[in-house]
Amino acid sequence: MDLAGATALVTGGADGIGAGITERLAAEGMRVIVADLDQAAGEAMAGRTGGSFIRADVGTEAGVRTAMDAACQPPGRLRVVVNNAGGIEDPCYPAADPAKWEQTLDLNLRAVMLATQLALGPMRQHGGGAIINIASVAGLGTTSHGSPEYAVAKAGVIRLTACLAPLREEFGVRANCICPGLVDTPASRRSRARMTPAERVALPPVLTPADIAAAAMEFLADDSLAGRIMVCRGGEPRHLLPLIDWQTM
Repeated sequence: MDLAGATALVTGGADGIGAGITERLAAEGMRVIVADLDQAAGEAMAGRTGGSFIRADVGTEAGVRTAMDAACQPPGRLRVVVNNAGGIEDPCYPAADPAKWEQTLDLNLRAVMLATQLALGPMRQHGGGAIINIASVAGLGTTSHGSPEYAVAKAGVIRLTACLAPLREEFGVRANCICPGLVDTPASRRSRARMTPAERVALPPVLTPADIAAAAMEFLADDSLAGRIMVCRGGEPRHLLPLIDWQTM
């Protein structure tokens, strides 16, 4: 995909993984729209990368629409959407108020669904595009997780992405998903600061936002990978999940 001069939208692009991806896309010649709640950090990122900032809470439908409207403004050509915004804060299920479950799924899953849906028409008008969804290893496997609502939302993102593979034929849009492990972000630093020394020693190697940006670029460079899921864990090569037909399981 020719990225130079085209427009990308990165939700949660002001810091952490989103910042790493914003910087990499800008370095590839893209005009990057940073959608975030942190106005100071977002404006600073846009200033460094030559893009623009839109304050939007993508945990709400109105916020997703605001971000997408900004990304589709002429003379831009929307070619890339990175659904990165997400996260979870304590307390978690079952201790949390039931409303927290809905809020977590709105931010981590519904925003991905809606941004993807809204991007299809504009991307098709400009010759196609790519959607990169940032999930988490929390959404993989069959073991427990300390934040069930977050794990459920990220599992949904993984499965949604796989279901979007046919978009390539109808819209010229390919969707992919990255499942990072531990990444050095402000949120993970806060989490690690609350751990005991023994818990921190047991953690896997820490990835950088630039590592996840490199995974995103791998997807953008290969049109044959529509619907595929990539796992990025520290200390091991990033790899694609195998294709599994649920009907044959």
